[in-house]
Amino acid sequence: MENIVSSLEENLKELYRKAIDADNRLKDLKKSGHGKFAAIFKDSNLFTAESDKFMPYLEETAEQILTLKNSDKDLSDAKGDIESIVKKLHLLHKTIADLKNVLK
Repeated sequence: MENIVSSLEENLKELYRKAIDADNRLKDLKKSGHGKFAAIFKDSNLFTAESDKFMPYLEETAEQILTLKNSDKDLSDAKGDIESIVKKLHLLHKTIADLKNVLK
């Protein structure tokens, strides 16, 4: 279980810098009159956060990883939590990469 949590934390660290860069690009778009949306993942059932920036979604995922890390669950009991975290990380990676490609 410790290896899985470490892998999730590394993935989160990798996303952190990308999320900051993406949020800065979104801020620049809004300043120039573009990017008029209320939430990045408005209709997603993965996140409870709703924001026009990536960082709140990243923070929600980080909290979920920390909860998993501090839990006494074994691997079979934590399967649902791990799947949820992996889906969130994948969606964040994909969406940030898509944004980066669109804004090239």
